[in-house]
Amino acid sequence: MRILILTVTAGHGHNTSARAIEESFHAQGADAVVLDMYKHISSILYNVVDKGYLLSLRHFPRQFGHAYSTAERPIPSKILSVLNSNRLLASLLAGFFRDYKPDLILTTHVFAAQVLDVLKQQGHLDVPIMGVMTDYCIHPFWEAVPSVDYIVTANELTHFAAIRRGIAKERLLPFGIPVSARFTRRGCKRAARQKLGLPEDKTTLLLMGGSMGYGDMPHNVIQIDAMGEDYQLACITGKNERLGKELRELTTKNPLHVSGYTNQVDVYMDAADCIVTKPGGLTTTESLAKGLPMILSHPIPGPELRNANFLTNSGAAVLVSKHFPIQDAVYAVLGRPGRLALMHQAIAHIARPRAADEISRFASELVQQGIGV
Repeated sequence: MRILILTVTAGHGHNTSARAIEESFHAQGADAVVLDMYKHISSILYNVVDKGYLLSLRHFPRQFGHAYSTAERPIPSKILSVLNSNRLLASLLAGFFRDYKPDLILTTHVFAAQVLDVLKQQGHLDVPIMGVMTDYCIHPFWEAVPSVDYIVTANELTHFAAIRRGIAKERLLPFGIPVSARFTRRGCKRAARQKLGLPEDKTTLLLMGGSMGYGDMPHNVIQIDAMGEDYQLACITGKNERLGKELRELTTKNPLHVSGYTNQVDVYMDAADCIVTKPGGLTTTESLAKGLPMILSHPIPGPELRNANFLTNSGAAVLVSKHFPIQDAVYAVLGRPGRLALMHQAIAHIARPRAADEISRFASELVQQGIGV
C-alpha cells in the first residue's frame, strides 16, 4: 500500500498534520510519504508562497482577514479565478503521480485539493482522495472540490456549516485534526516540571505564540506577574530570537522560564496547568489532546479567529479582548476551581486526540476495499 500525503507550506500547521498522518501510517507498516506540492514544482514558487503568507500575517493581518472572509462567500467567480492556475499546476504534477502510483492520496491543504480535483476530473487519477482540515472551521474552497471523496473535519460540530456550504454529509468524517502521537500521551505534571528544571509545586502557565512568536507575549507576562499570585511562567518563543531576548531581560516576581524553538512542547504542556496562546489549529489541537485549558490571545484574523470562536463557545477556552484583559482571563480559569473543572469536561467532549490513527485506519480500509474510486 502506497500512500501520498500532499501538503502546502502556508504556515506550519498543514505540514505538521501531514507528518502526523505519515507517522501513523509508518507505525502500521504502510509506505507513506509527504510531498510539499509547491516545493516539488518550483523552489521559487515555494518560497514566494511561504514567505508571502508569513509576511501577510505579520504586516497585513486585517487585509488577510478581509480576504479570507471574502473567499468564504458563495461567489462562483472565485472558483473560475483559480481554475487556470490549478490546471497549470495539475499538468506539472501529473508526471509525478504516474511515476509514484499511489494507492490513495491525502491532502492537508485545500489548494492541493483543488489541483487533485482537476487531475481526477481529467482522468490522471483513479484512486481515493481524502482532504484533511486543520482548523475548527470550514475553509473556503472545500465546497468546490467534488472529486475529493472524503473530507476530514476537526469536529462534528462544524458539519452544519459544511453542509450549509454545499458539502454532502456523506463525505464528512469528524476524525479531528491530526497531531503527533507524543501529544496523545499525558505525562505526570511533577515529572514534566522536573525534566524541564521548573519548580514542581507551583501553578504553571505556558505561553506560546507559534513558531514565529506572534502576539504580545511580554505584555501578557508583565500583566500576569502583576496579579500577585504564586504562578510560574514558561514561555516558548519559537524562532523569534528578539522576543526571547526581550523576555529574558524582564524582571519578574514570579519564576520566568524562557525557551526558544524546542522539540519538547509536549513536555511543556504536561507541565502546565493552562496555556496562553494564539489560537492556531495545531497548537489548540495539541492542547486539547493534552487536556490543557486555553487562554486565547491575539488571534490572527481568518481561521484563528474562527478557532477562537469555536473553542470558547465549546467551553474549552476563554478569549482575551479589550474588555476582558489577560488578568481577568487568568483569574477566570485558575481562580475558580469549578470553572476549571467545567473546562476539563468541555475539552474531553470535543478533543479528538487519535485523529491521525483514525485517518490512517479509514484510508487503509478504503484501499483494501477499493472504495472511493
